[in-house]
Amino acid sequence: MTGARHRMSPAGVFPRAAKCSVARWIGLRGRALRIALVLSAVGLAACSGESFGPPSPFSNCSLPLTSFTDAGAERSSIPALTNPGVATRLIAPHVGYVNRRDMVIGLEFNGQPLAIPLKLLWYHEVLNLQAESDPGDPSVAGERLTITYSPLTGSVSVFDPEPSGTPDFAVSKYVLDNNLVMDDGSGTLYPQLSRTATCGPRDGSSLTRVPYELMLYGAWLQIFLDTWIATRATGHDFLYTLYPYGNYRDPDNASLFYPTSAPIDPRRRPKERVVGVPSGTGGIAFAISDLREMAARDQEGRNTSVWAASAMARGEPIVAFWNSTAQSARIYRARANGRPLTFEVVDGRRQDVETGSVWNFSGEAVDGPLEGEKLEAHPEAYHAFWFAWAAFQPDTEVWAAPIPLTGSADFVPADDAALPPPDPDLVRRYPR
Repeated sequence: MTGARHRMSPAGVFPRAAKCSVARWIGLRGRALRIALVLSAVGLAACSGESFGPPSPFSNCSLPLTSFTDAGAERSSIPALTNPGVATRLIAPHVGYVNRRDMVIGLEFNGQPLAIPLKLLWYHEVLNLQAESDPGDPSVAGERLTITYSPLTGSVSVFDPEPSGTPDFAVSKYVLDNNLVMDDGSGTLYPQLSRTATCGPRDGSSLTRVPYELMLYGAWLQIFLDTWIATRATGHDFLYTLYPYGNYRDPDNASLFYPTSAPIDPRRRPKERVVGVPSGTGGIAFAISDLREMAARDQEGRNTSVWAASAMARGEPIVAFWNSTAQSARIYRARANGRPLTFEVVDGRRQDVETGSVWNFSGEAVDGPLEGEKLEAHPEAYHAFWFAWAAFQPDTEVWAAPIPLTGSADFVPADDAALPPPDPDLVRRYPR
């Protein structure tokens, strides 16, 4: 497989991460033990973590120091990954820990499709990627990305780390409203969901979000059969197949590990998964369960695997595309050929109302007057648990379905090694 700059190889573009120190390993295992004790002893009752705020090395903070909660571990006790091992899907020894029903963060890096199993980030939270310099011009640095997942807020974000000027992000010892706070090594803290430094010499600087996919690995393979995948060859001895937080992620579970700055917004279930576009303290969120249920029974009662939900965000039209095979929602800017578009589902296909063109999950017009056009994935969109989204976007709107819904369309992952049936909606028509 040939990339935009050069051929990708596990030892080249993604050199294997060095082994962690015994102290860091024990630190993370200690946190896992505390989690287990909380789960067994108090059934995930809210912890009484104290808001100490960052110590003296952290200064010039735009947030009050008491806004941060000390999570009780040292910096990097939860070890971030830098350039972990990667392999093609055919290399079984290090890829066998992933099955087709696992969620992956899918993106394109250095011109190649790459899947990051979410279960890897249950234990690491931050993954830094650095491609090799262009062999034809060593002065041209390779592409860099930072992929993040905060297990306590269920939130995914991918960043271009260049504006920070730091080579690698680490997991700090702090959380903000239970959300991951990253440390760039300079004394600057970046909460994942705000993406803006709130403490330190780079206070006020913002990271650039990068679009990504969050979907079942089996569906990702339908789109990118030649994908690379991050392996368990991380240099760490963790049981990546085991979710370490018990029933914490159950949608109705209101228990949290650390204090929050405000009560949980009651409009949705606390840990219901949402995807949305933020705008200041507002924006709009789409409940994944609503999109899933609309796809299961549209207005005319037909079962279909797709849905499209139109809305406005940041003063522009957007649309959330849903695909049930992938168990995935992706938000696009709803504009093509300079004109705004609204969407509906007709006979199990997404169509824009303005021209009747048909669109697939990748945002490509595959039939009709706009055939060949492609929607732009919204760069600011991200996924999170509802309580966390509402904590960071307290003035948010919530997309309202056009028909009454039960609100109970939860997805329960199953251990299923079989590929899902081929879904034409997932077939990309045009070069990436």
